[in-house]
Amino acid sequence: MTQGKRTKRGPQRLSAGRTALVVVLSVLGLLVATAVGLSVGTKFVGLGTVLDAVTRFDGSDLQLVVRESRIPRTVLGIVVGLALGAAGAVMQGLTRNALADPGILGVNAGASVAVALAVAALGINAFPQLMAFALVGALIATIAVVLLGAAGGGSPVTLVLSGVALAAVLGGITTALVLLNPTAFLHMRSWESGALAGRDLSILLVAGPAIAIGLVLAQLLTRSLDLLALGDDTAAALGVRIGVLRTGAVASVTLLAGTATAVAGPVAFLGLAAPHIARGVVGPSQKAVVPLSAVIGAIVVVLGDVVGRVVIAPQEVPVGIVMAFIAAPFLIWIGRRRNPVQM
Repeated sequence: MTQGKRTKRGPQRLSAGRTALVVVLSVLGLLVATAVGLSVGTKFVGLGTVLDAVTRFDGSDLQLVVRESRIPRTVLGIVVGLALGAAGAVMQGLTRNALADPGILGVNAGASVAVALAVAALGINAFPQLMAFALVGALIATIAVVLLGAAGGGSPVTLVLSGVALAAVLGGITTALVLLNPTAFLHMRSWESGALAGRDLSILLVAGPAIAIGLVLAQLLTRSLDLLALGDDTAAALGVRIGVLRTGAVASVTLLAGTATAVAGPVAFLGLAAPHIARGVVGPSQKAVVPLSAVIGAIVVVLGDVVGRVVIAPQEVPVGIVMAFIAAPFLIWIGRRRNPVQM
């Protein structure tokens, strides 16, 4: 019996009805997560109190908790989750590797070592400067991983191994810088665990535009990323400028992951998990996967922060540590699948 030639088909579009359902459920999920983030903690705060804290502030303890803690943490959690979810989707689409992630491929490690260097060697503590260092570090790490992966043949496994190796080296450098400098140790201790506590909404004046540009760029690249899934030669024949696409994708991931890391510290595995969940819902089309991954990332970060507030109350667990515990069973599940690197 002869086998017919296997053809590679592009991503299929969702029906209009299913698209509308996904949009509605995504918005509802984000609204519910936001309500939980504003209400739940060591003290429960009703949504009426939350509204009064915004519109009729009277200085009461509960309203102070809402204004000084709950609102900033929830808003920053949404922003960080949007950025990391979208960055993971773009990274996986660019590399055609379902194991790609800003953390696994060294992007977060690059941002971390740059921030540690700024604090330990230059004494910088202001957020705008730290964000600039984080972006540069993320960009250098991304380019280094891509070059190392290409030198090793460009296969998905080689790219992941290159990223893991580089992240390990950069992580060691970060640890050495922090341990050798007491000031840097104190500054980096909470930041490295991936925390939203103690952050002020004013940092969005700097971080917000960078993440917004990264999100817009990510969505603009989705059509080309869908065509890239057919292979470089086919995508080029269909009009995709491969070099421009890769440059744009690297810029988007750098803006998103680098800025999110500067805001909250390294939040591992979110960029890996969110696109997997999104593809399970909407299929492989990047036009749907990228925005849904961003929304899923926002929901997960906000709820993860809530879990961190209550799991050992009155003490708190940073959201980055909560994400690590959540990701462990998820990674085991991915590893048990056949051909986990294929998309």
